[in-house]
Amino acid sequence: MKKYLGVISFALIILVICIFAGTITQVIDPGVTTFRVLMICGIIISFSFSFLSEKGLWRKLALGLSIFVGLVYFMAVELMRIIFQGNGF
Repeated sequence: MKKYLGVISFALIILVICIFAGTITQVIDPGVTTFRVLMICGIIISFSFSFLSEKGLWRKLALGLSIFVGLVYFMAVELMRIIFQGNGF
């Protein structure tokens, strides 16, 4: 099972990217809480799976992509939410 965790993690982070892109382009319209839960859980599970997988190409791809997507999500969504909520929006 450990052999396939990198591939599963990569597929999961691609799914998270598709959910993010679909929400940004308004193709899908989940609620705010649903969107945040899907994104945060998907990023954490993908990062965990990629960290636990055996070393190789899939681990490097999935781990790098998980970290990148996590940082982009945190900066684009969570930090902007904190900034705009604090200013009366």
